[in-house]
Amino acid sequence: MIVTRWFGGILLGSGGLVRAYGGTAAACLRSAPMVELKPSVEGLVRLDFSDLARVKARLTAVTDLTIADEQFTATGADLMLRVPEAEVETVTRLIADLTSGRSEMIVE
Repeated sequence: MIVTRWFGGILLGSGGLVRAYGGTAAACLRSAPMVELKPSVEGLVRLDFSDLARVKARLTAVTDLTIADEQFTATGADLMLRVPEAEVETVTRLIADLTSGRSEMIVE
């Protein structure tokens, strides 16, 4: 929504402008979808090629976890994960278990 004020010779005063702009802002907020924001952290995981597919497959099952970046190296890949704060310990343990302790998530 856009509020455009074309001056037509009538002074609205500050109260009239507040009502015009405030009403439009309220209408925008009422029509906007609600989005729940969850605090998250970023973590780096270095994986060997032998562990990469298995770990990525299991990470996709974690709710609200996103793989923000994936960089391939000579021996595997570095994954940058965005993990909800409440899930950091669970994801860290999952990665260690899946890789038999060869990899861990380093929270930045």
